[in-house]
Amino acid sequence: MDTPATAAKTRKAEYCRCGVIFCDEAGRITAASKDYIWPAGMKAKAGEDLPAELLLLHAGEWVFLEKDWFVQAEGKGRVEMLLFRRIRAADQVLGPYGDSAINEGMVHMVLNNPYEGLTSVDREGKVTFLSPVNEKWLGLEEGGGMGLPLSSFAPGSRLAEIALTGVSDTTQVVDIQGQTKVTVNLPIKKGQKVIGAVGRILFKSTDQIDKLANRIRTMELKVERYETLLDEMRGNRYNFDKILTNNKPMRALIDQARRVADSSATVLILGESGTGKELFAQALHEGSARRRGPFVAINCSALPHDLIESELFGYDEGAFSGAKRKGKPGKFELACGGTLFLDEIGELPLESQAKLLRVLEERKIDRLGSTSPISVDFRLLAATNRNLESSVNTGKFRSDLFYRINEFPIELPPLRSRRDDIPLLSKHFLEEITHKEKLPMLTISEEAKAALMRYDWPGNVRELRGLMRQMTWKTQGHTIELHHLPAAFTEEGTIIGASGSLEEQLASAERAIIETALETAQGNRALTARMLGIHRTALYKKMTRLGMEM
Repeated sequence: MDTPATAAKTRKAEYCRCGVIFCDEAGRITAASKDYIWPAGMKAKAGEDLPAELLLLHAGEWVFLEKDWFVQAEGKGRVEMLLFRRIRAADQVLGPYGDSAINEGMVHMVLNNPYEGLTSVDREGKVTFLSPVNEKWLGLEEGGGMGLPLSSFAPGSRLAEIALTGVSDTTQVVDIQGQTKVTVNLPIKKGQKVIGAVGRILFKSTDQIDKLANRIRTMELKVERYETLLDEMRGNRYNFDKILTNNKPMRALIDQARRVADSSATVLILGESGTGKELFAQALHEGSARRRGPFVAINCSALPHDLIESELFGYDEGAFSGAKRKGKPGKFELACGGTLFLDEIGELPLESQAKLLRVLEERKIDRLGSTSPISVDFRLLAATNRNLESSVNTGKFRSDLFYRINEFPIELPPLRSRRDDIPLLSKHFLEEITHKEKLPMLTISEEAKAALMRYDWPGNVRELRGLMRQMTWKTQGHTIELHHLPAAFTEEGTIIGASGSLEEQLASAERAIIETALETAQGNRALTARMLGIHRTALYKKMTRLGMEM
């Protein structure tokens, strides 16, 4: 019989979603919570006996009943009350991780996620759970969907079918109250038996799928472009087989370079501008065990002196005004596992030369703004068109650095010293350029070929390639005749034995080539730049440097 004390405890237990049973000394039930769903087969009514396994409990003890129930005995001297509580789903799912407020919060977040509505149904297709966001979309109050047939508000859903068949449905586009949703439907199993199904909304509308698909396509295109660019960069690297020559001294030089390519020696490549020093450096890299690593090239003369160290060594965040927020790795780091090529190394300032020497000796660098040294592993190749020994004598280049990088010097001959290569290279460049520009292949007349052989080529192979590019645009017909060539190539204008320094002769040849290209393009600067194979901005800079009218 209920007393005020038992009634109060019953109300408290019901508020906590627990069941409570009061019993006498003999183990008979005297009172119990009303409308509580007890374990299967248990009669929780006054006058009934407790199950045998519960009669053995003492006050303060507890036991698991049928694996789904937690039962605790309470009383002062004997068992006066039994408290029943179903084991929480979170405890069963999380197991040893259940005793955590964070993990409980995670379960709540999954069930109440405002971006992913959840719906579960039983075997009959009736709703057993609707997440708050789904209730909001359907205009239902909390718990208002319990027991409703899913077909009553989502007739196109296959969730009820999944609950019957147990076959998952990866994605489905379904109309819910006039709104198109994209869902994934999965069966719910207890052991091997399907007891229901759960559906999760992946996208609130098909527009979200379109936007995501567009973003993925954009990213795929970028990745494809980068992969293509990397393949092109790797494919365009020169190896020794791609260096064309009929010249015996040049072939002997290539044989020497092949032997040193796979060593750790620092190779110093010497030669005039345009002789192909960087191409030779690429061939040395491709002939080494580091060929799968990066080939990082930097032109020391093209960088302002105040930026050289940040480019070589990199910098940490906040190292100087204008530094990138996350810092930036330098060329030494980028070349790790591969080759670092320092072109025009003679242009390095003396202070940078000292730091380069220290890196070569210690194989460690300090980023600007950092106090933690970074180990680096690269092979150094260097090149210059200067006489470094003369620069050492005048104090413009450190002698200790010169001896360090001069382990294996290779001096590339100028084109005028290998004239037998001019016809071979001319034909190669014509084939390369006409194929790229989709123009008809050209031949060279004997008179024009003789003029090319007489010319002194102050710009070397680079100048020859530039001339062949001009000829593909300037020549009308299929043959390059003598009159198509610039004036410098006629017998009267040949510069063999010309006076003036090398720099003056180079400037004169460069000016003549640009003037010829401008004349061919009828003053069109963009077309002139394209004919010369350079950017329009580079053309403007060259014209300014050479004092030509803009």
